[in-house]
Amino acid sequence: MIYQNLEFSIADLYLLWRGLQWTLLVWSVSMALGIGLGFVLSLIRHARIPVLAQMVVVFVETFRNSPLLVQLFLVFYGLPMVTPFAPGPAEAAIFTLSINTAAFTVVNLVAALDAIPRGQWQAASSFGLSYRQTMLYVVLPQAIRTAIPPTMNLAISQLQTTSLVSIIGVTDLTRSGLVLYTRTLKPFIIWPLIGLVYFILAKVLSLLAARVERRLQAKNTWFEAAA
Repeated sequence: MIYQNLEFSIADLYLLWRGLQWTLLVWSVSMALGIGLGFVLSLIRHARIPVLAQMVVVFVETFRNSPLLVQLFLVFYGLPMVTPFAPGPAEAAIFTLSINTAAFTVVNLVAALDAIPRGQWQAASSFGLSYRQTMLYVVLPQAIRTAIPPTMNLAISQLQTTSLVSIIGVTDLTRSGLVLYTRTLKPFIIWPLIGLVYFILAKVLSLLAARVERRLQAKNTWFEAAA
C-alpha cells in the first residue's frame, strides 16, 4: 500500500511537471512572437503610414479592450467555421496570446518612442541622417531601453493569463491541476500547490525585472552624469 501511494504521488507530480512544461512553452513562444509582431506594428504606428497606422490603432484597441477568454473562443471555435484554418488547442492558445501580447507591446513601444525628445530627431537631421538612420542608431536604442521594464511586467501578467488556455483543452498547469482534483478530490492540496507554482514563477520574473530596471537606471544615471 505504501509503495502504491508513493507511485501515485510520483505520477501526480509528473502530470504537474508536464503541465508546467506546456505553460512555459505557450508563454515563451507567444511572448516571443507577440513582441516581434508588436515591434513591427509599433514602427508602423509611430511612422504614421497612411491607412496602415489606422489599422494598427484598430488592432490595438480591439485586442487590448476585449477579454482574452473571448479571443480564445473566437480563434479556437470561430476560425474553423469561417476559414480553412482549424487550430488545435495549443496552436489556438499560442496564436491568441501572441496577438494579445503584440497589442500591449505596441502601446509600450510607441510610448517609449514618443518619449524621445524631438530635439534628438532635429539634431540627427542636421547631421544628415535619414529617418531610417535616425530611428535605427539614435531613437530605437533609447526607446527599447525605456520599454524593457513595462515589457517585463507584461511578461509576468501574460504568464498568469496562460491559465485561461486550459478552457480550450491545453493540458497546461491549471488543467493538470483540474485533472488531479477530479481524481483525488483534494482541493486544499492541489490548488494551493498550483497557486504556489504560479507565484514562484511570477516572483522569479519580478525579481529579474527589478534587477534589469536597476541596471538600466544605473546606466541612465551614468549617462546623465557624463553629459
